[in-house]
Amino acid sequence: MKFIDSFRIVWRNLWRMKLRTALTSVGVMIGTAAIVAMIALSLGLKANAVKSLESWGNLTELDVEPAFYIPEEDRVIPDDERKKLNMAAVQDLKAVKGVAAVMPIKRIRGESKLKVGRREGYIELVGVDVRESAAYRKDEIEKGTYLTGAPQEVVVSYYVPREMRDVEKEKREARMRNANKSGGGGGEVYFSRRGGGGGGEEGPAPFDMVGKPATITLTREYRIDDELKLEKKDVRVRVVGQLQKSENFRYGSAVYAPLSLVKEMNDWLNRSRGEEFGDTSSRRSRDKNQDEFVFDEITVKVESREMVESVVSDLKKLGYEVWSPARELEQINKFFFVIQMILGGIAAISLLVASIGIVNTMIMSILERTKEIGIMKVIGATVYNIRWLFLMESGFIGLIGGMTGLGLAWGAVELVNYFGKAGGLMDSLGFGGGGEEMTTLAVIPTWLALFAIGFAFIIGLLAGIFPAIRASRLSALQAIRSE
Repeated sequence: MKFIDSFRIVWRNLWRMKLRTALTSVGVMIGTAAIVAMIALSLGLKANAVKSLESWGNLTELDVEPAFYIPEEDRVIPDDERKKLNMAAVQDLKAVKGVAAVMPIKRIRGESKLKVGRREGYIELVGVDVRESAAYRKDEIEKGTYLTGAPQEVVVSYYVPREMRDVEKEKREARMRNANKSGGGGGEVYFSRRGGGGGGEEGPAPFDMVGKPATITLTREYRIDDELKLEKKDVRVRVVGQLQKSENFRYGSAVYAPLSLVKEMNDWLNRSRGEEFGDTSSRRSRDKNQDEFVFDEITVKVESREMVESVVSDLKKLGYEVWSPARELEQINKFFFVIQMILGGIAAISLLVASIGIVNTMIMSILERTKEIGIMKVIGATVYNIRWLFLMESGFIGLIGGMTGLGLAWGAVELVNYFGKAGGLMDSLGFGGGGEEMTTLAVIPTWLALFAIGFAFIIGLLAGIFPAIRASRLSALQAIRSE
């Protein structure tokens, strides 16, 4: 029997029993819709949780620092045994399997302000190894280019131009407003430091500062006869690039510069501190004698999320402490896996009931078509042909129920997303805080849709095994004689 012939026979038999086929497939439809809708909801909630977690940092980036305590031994690590964040540490971290890049960072130890033309703003000056940081930042450039290694080049983050203000203009406007008021109250406007780089879009319109000369102003304190003095130093630089907008606000007001430039600035700032306390700069001398440069922190980029856990374990074995939002990702995955199993298991009960309904329908079909089965055997149908026909019928019942159930689940998901967005449910759940706004509570990925249809078809096939075997074992003569 050709496949096309068996397909026609199966379709004819199902169409002949339209009502019975429809009622039987309803059970599969409800079970499939329940499974897909519940798993889609858990997948959507998980995706939103991960997206919200990403607003605190890239999940494949790890902040590495020396370990200070060993929990297994309940022991504090002495200073002489503690790891140092120097170039030797960078090479050790590069050798760890799964590490794609290593970026050492040195921060400025003082107040710094960037001035471009008439605009100025407080910044977080971050010194980076140009060659190492290129693996992180070169693909994130929105305007201009990344650092080439020239000592006076800087790259600004996305929010820096949006936080620069024309302070003199604001003061003039404030004085003019106060002059127009009777009994003006001397309302002078002071420039406010926005430190965390958190908001970005508020305040004056951003301006294009790429390719323009700029000045970094450093301020250090010292005392003369117990009187506090301030000294400023201007460093001329050139803005060569601007980074793309990022959901990670940790470096919202960061300006990236070569390590050599930041080291020079730190030396100038630290010199005043040594004079203030009357010491002999022993720490700087010790660092110079050891001919090593100690970083404030080192950031490690992992090749993929799946390798984060193994990389964290290897780094801890080397004596480092690691922080990353990805450490919370493992707990999120476990939690939502349990949720998916519970929801899927509850919904699977309806599929079990539906499979029993398919078995009942197919057995009733055998009783009604006993003579037909006998005639098919007499004219040459084999045991395999009979089994194939009944398996196909039960499988198609499951397939019809699976496809209609998937459509029902898709409609339910759309309703959940619509009412979740319209009713502000996303905000009440706390998703999207600080990052991109979330608009979906549930999502049906392609793999879930294909799995639902395939699973429903397989359920139908399994439910049809016993009826198919029973039909194939009928005696041809007894089947023909039956009424």
